[in-house]
Amino acid sequence: MEIASVSLYYIISWFFVYSFLGWLWETAYVSVKKKKFVNRGFINGPLCTIYGMGAVSIYLILKPFESNIFILYIGGVLVATILECITGWLMEKIFHTRWWDYSHRKYNFQGYISLGTSLGWGVFTVLLFKILQPAVSWFTHLYPQKVGKIALIVIIILYTLDFITSAFAAFGLTKSFAKVEDLMEDLTQYLHSSKLYETKEEIQERLGTVRNYIRTQEAMERLSGKRQELMERFELLFEEKRFLDNDSYLVKKAEMEQRLDEFVKKYMDIRKKQNIVKKRMIYAYPELKNQFKKYRKKHQKE
Repeated sequence: MEIASVSLYYIISWFFVYSFLGWLWETAYVSVKKKKFVNRGFINGPLCTIYGMGAVSIYLILKPFESNIFILYIGGVLVATILECITGWLMEKIFHTRWWDYSHRKYNFQGYISLGTSLGWGVFTVLLFKILQPAVSWFTHLYPQKVGKIALIVIIILYTLDFITSAFAAFGLTKSFAKVEDLMEDLTQYLHSSKLYETKEEIQERLGTVRNYIRTQEAMERLSGKRQELMERFELLFEEKRFLDNDSYLVKKAEMEQRLDEFVKKYMDIRKKQNIVKKRMIYAYPELKNQFKKYRKKHQKE
């Protein structure tokens, strides 16, 4: 079977090679930036599917124009941008969160794509045709097709299992994020009704660091610090006689301590239930929680 005069065997082989190269690039870039190893990609194995899909799609679509650098550049900008936009939209609809967001960049479209990134895809396309594809094609011709087909069968099976595992983990993360947001909203409402702070925004800002994904022990220490901070605020307001009389002080203090303890316990219970796959995803995409929060607010308004 052939697509655009190219054997399906080579198309699938190139897909996995480019997925691996994309994983190398993403992992190296983010690891250097974070100064620690970060395993990027949706699945757990060393593959970034969007790179494989993008590279193969661009090559097959623009292959008739491989001698024209101008068309390759413009075509690469258009094809890669459309693919990135569709992929981002689909992942948001399926998993109810953003896996990347360009909202902070100039000339972006709903955070899915941005002008700067799209122009970069054009450069990548030219490099793909002039440097990468010849090298990848040479590599996939090094070994006999019989060996390659056996290897592809094994890789496809492992990839499918990994993808299913990762998909279930992603759905689980969505539920976990929803539980955390419900806890945060409930505590914010309580603290606001207790007049601990004047606005909900101020409370949300102070609780915001709780959402940052850090190691379990650090999370517990941070939550304990927040609990102490809130209780000190309660004591300060009482001393300044801004609210509460002496009779209700002890009752209110006990109630607040109980609510804060319940929040810490429930939050940590959610954290402890995250398996290694979910933790890997959050380390790889630390903004997932924030993006889920934005997504939820957006659709609640709608």
